[in-house]
Parts: sequence; C-alpha cells; structure tokens
Amino acid sequence: MAQGISIHIGLNNIDVDHYGPGNELYGCINDARDMQALAVAQGFQTWLMTDEGATSEAVIRAISGAAHSLRAGDILLITYSGHGSQVPDTNGDEPDGQDETWCLYDRMLLDDELYSLWAQFEAGVRIFVLSDSCHSGTVARMVQTRELMRSKSFEGQFRGLPRAVGGASPATIRFRFLPAEATAHAYAKSKSLYDSLQRVVGRSVRETVKASVILISGCQDDQLSADGSDNGLFTEKLKDAWHNGGFNGDHPTFHKAIAAQMPVSQTPNYVKVGDDSVFEKQRPFTVTTNASNEPVASSLWVTGPVALSRSDPAPSFRVNPGTNSYWVFEITSDPTLFDTGNARDRRTSQNFYGSWQDSSHFTGIEYTLPDEKWQLLRWADALYYRMGSTSMSQGWADYMISTPDQQHANAPSIKISGAAAAPGGPSIRGPVSIASTDPPPSFTIDTVGAPYFIVEVATEARLLDGNVPESERTADKFYATWQDGGLLTGSSYALPDAAWRRLQPETALYYRVGTTTSETGWENYALSTEDHDVASAPYVQIAGY
Repeated sequence: MAQGISIHIGLNNIDVDHYGPGNELYGCINDARDMQALAVAQGFQTWLMTDEGATSEAVIRAISGAAHSLRAGDILLITYSGHGSQVPDTNGDEPDGQDETWCLYDRMLLDDELYSLWAQFEAGVRIFVLSDSCHSGTVARMVQTRELMRSKSFEGQFRGLPRAVGGASPATIRFRFLPAEATAHAYAKSKSLYDSLQRVVGRSVRETVKASVILISGCQDDQLSADGSDNGLFTEKLKDAWHNGGFNGDHPTFHKAIAAQMPVSQTPNYVKVGDDSVFEKQRPFTVTTNASNEPVASSLWVTGPVALSRSDPAPSFRVNPGTNSYWVFEITSDPTLFDTGNARDRRTSQNFYGSWQDSSHFTGIEYTLPDEKWQLLRWADALYYRMGSTSMSQGWADYMISTPDQQHANAPSIKISGAAAAPGGPSIRGPVSIASTDPPPSFTIDTVGAPYFIVEVATEARLLDGNVPESERTADKFYATWQDGGLLTGSSYALPDAAWRRLQPETALYYRVGTTTSETGWENYALSTEDHDVASAPYVQIAGY
C-alpha cells in the first residue's frame, strides 16, 4: 500500500539581513495553507513551513526525512510559494549559465540541491512539485511583464489582486521574483557558500535521480509569477482547475487546465525527471499505484484540521493504522515530548495527552480528542499529533508510528488562534452541552496549586468582563460564587439549583475560574480567562429552549 507525504512551503517574508529590505509578498502563506488543506483531503500526511520556519535546514531535513520514509509506489508532494531567483552557475550544468533558486528564509536553495535531494529517493517513488515562484534573468522581460500586469485584461483574470491603501483601487501587482539588487546582496553576502554548494553537488546529479519527478511551476524560466493578496495567480488557477477534487485527468491534462486560465505573460512550465511514464498518467494528488487510479490507503497516517480557534469544539482526525488493526493517538503542545526516552518526565496534562492513558487501543478510522483534554491543551499556539498502530488490542506487537520519536520536528500540527490564557494559569472545564431539563452542570477545576477559587458563569461572554456595569449582570444572566459566600476549595464545582433555574432558559452558559492563595483576600489572583479575552471563554450549550 502506498504512503503519501506532503511538504508545503510559503514565505511572505525573508530574512532582511541576508536579502535586504523591501521583499515582502502577500499570498504565499495562504498558498501553502490552501495546498496543505488540499493534500489533507487527499489523505497525505502533511507538514507546513512558513517564513522563519522555512529555513534551508528545515526544508532539507523534511525532504531528506521523506526520502528515508518513502518506498517504491509512495508519493511525495512539495508545494513552494515565494520568491524565485538565479545565481551564477559555477559547475557548468546550466545552458544559460544560471542556477534557479527558491528563496528560503535564511538563504536561497539551489536547483542543484533539489536534484541532489531527489537523488536520495529510491526508484519507484513519485515526487510531484508545484512551485508558485519565478526565475528571470532579463530586466527587459521584467519591465515588459510589469506593464502587462497593470493592464485591465490582466486585472480581470486575477481575483486576488492586491489593493492600494484604503482599498479604493488595485495596487501595482507584486511579482515572486527576487529583485536584482536583492539577489546581488544575498549572493555577495554568501558567495563562497553558494559556489561551494554547487561544487559539492557536482554536474551529474540529475543523472542519478531514480525517482519519478514531475514539476509544474508558475511560469517559464524567463517569466514572472504574479502575487496576490489571497493567492498567487498560479495557485489560484490551480485551485480552480482542481475544482475541489472534481478534476479527473492526468498530470499533463492538469497542467493544460491551469495554463488555459493564465495570461500569455505567465505560462506554467511542465518538467519531468526520471521514469515518469506511469506516474504521468495518474490523477494528481492521488495516493495510488493501481491501473485504475483509485485511491489506496497509505501504510500509516493521521490527518487533522490545519487550524482551529480556541472556541471551537475538540478536533477530530482521520486515521489509517496501515496493516495493523489497533491504534493509539498522541497530541502535544511541544513536539519534543514525542521523544519518549528523553522527554517523558516533562509531560503534563497541560502539554501532552496519549489516548493510551485512559483507554485501550482503538479501531476504526476516526478519532475525536476528548473535550476535557481539549480544554487543557487549546491554550497552546499549536498542537502536534501522531498515531501508533499495533496488531494487538492490549499489547504492542508489530508497533508502527506515523512520526518516529527522533523525527518529532516533522509531526503534523494544528495552528491554534484566539485569545490565550496565561501560561500555567488555572483552568476550568465543563460539559460541552446539557439539556435545560438536566440537573445543574458540574465543572472540573485545576487551580495549579492555589488553595482557593471562585467560579463565574454568564449567559453572555461579555458579562464575565469585570468592567461591565453591575447593573447589566442581572440574576437571570450572571452568577458568581462570591455573591453567596467565601472562597471555594477542592477540584470540582456544581452550579447551585437556584442559579441553574434562573440561567437555564438561555442557549449557552459561559464560565471561568479565578484563584487566590489567600483565604481572606486576593493575593496572587489569577483567572482562567482574562477580562479582555472573555470572547474566548469556554461555554456549555443549553438545549431545550
């Protein structure tokens, strides 16, 4: 069975120290995220790299890691959105005397280096590369193309045209080509590095590629790729051609479908390397090796949402345990905690959860993180996840894992947005939903060592804000434990019947906890949700009214 891995690279910003100022782009990170979402829908195990995270070391490590994992019949998808450029060819393998590059955050990655990475893959591996960037060594071509890009005919083809200040009219379109002065700055700064990289790679590296490689790029080598506020033009038209998975042709047909929507000044390129006769006839983005192009489950993968808000429900994941029948799931705010041998002692309920802590091994193809675990973990900036599978319901025979301990940096992740709680602060969690006819809801409290706490609940999140006038906190909309008595202790709390009867006609109940170290005052007071963040407070959905 085939395995699919995808790497998505997007750079709106590159290092000013290396390239100089003024090279910002608009739509590259959007491109990377959109292509990652496409890959997730196709069953790929995905990695996202943007701006400072898209360094040459990180990208090389990710591609080399894929070479280590993939076998004949497997597929690697790489999408790149950012500046492209050229440096002088010093090893004599380019007819035009220029090596094309991807402008990663810290330095340019040479096409010679990419070919050396392709050479690490064994025969039969399929590599599909999509590059929304440009390479142009001709200043005259740049001037000519810019004039065309300003024309009304081009504007009509580009939904993602950046707007001028105030949004009144279209701004001058940016291009994904590193300007000559920036290229010169970067090359002069690290000339010895770029020249030595070409010498190390050598002239014959392309002849050593055994995998099947197909590259579709945003334009020809002497053209420019347009950048937009939503997507690059190439990525925008690629998404249109894909039609949310409705495209059913092969790779050449896909290329033609994209090119048919593009202006004459930006013609997507199509390049093949290695034995591609079978691969070329397959439907793009499909993890498959059979003659009918039907999707085949990969040997072992887990996929989840690309991004979530802290106010969203607990995330769900698609799971394939490969040849095994049973599996477990792990999720963490720190991917180094996947390194069981070296990091087990640093795992807490606030930064790590393994399904094996509470349950026997699972079967099936879906997993939803328990809500009480989501309440503890959702305050991180990102959550990383993996799965392991075994042939035993209670043991670990034939154990396989989607991201090995030592490759924790490559674990897929979910970006978490929304107002964040203070690190290490108190937390409170309650039921996701409750019927209005049910008994009052109960809550679990983590005071993080503080001995005393109070609880506040409200039918509107804004009423939790201590700056709201008390006149608006009416009894049928707000209740706090400090209204009836002193501070509470313990690790749980049940809403009083009287308060529940007043509040239950509403549709939701928002809540938070406050802690203190003083029995008679408010020393070291801390809140699970600060006043300015109450819009992200957890809530219980009330059904029945």
